[in-house]
Amino acid sequence: MKTSMSIVIIFFVTFLSIITISLAKQSPLEDCIRRNIARSLPPSPMNKPKTPPSDAMEDNICRDEGRIIVYYVKVNGKFPQYYVKALCNVFGDDDGKVKQYVLEKWLNHSKKLIDSLSCASL
Repeated sequence: MKTSMSIVIIFFVTFLSIITISLAKQSPLEDCIRRNIARSLPPSPMNKPKTPPSDAMEDNICRDEGRIIVYYVKVNGKFPQYYVKALCNVFGDDDGKVKQYVLEKWLNHSKKLIDSLSCASL
């Protein structure tokens, strides 16, 4: 009885640790930012690999997240902190790269809004 109980506990702890590690990889928003960057790069000369069926769902999540950010900027006049933090994580806390990405991705925003982006304030 004790042996089977210890096996179950070891299995459960292993299962929880694997789940925790897989969930802690990166945020979905960071994944969206990386996907947008990858799409803007020129295609590789190799044949395009088959895309997994989950791409459509990920595209919908990224599209929805983009709508949320646009609405937040319209209402509050600034980018949400979690978005700026995700940008800083993706670009390695390089303010120049963050501002360049925002200028390319989010057109027609004021200079004040762009200048307020800073990884140091996080």
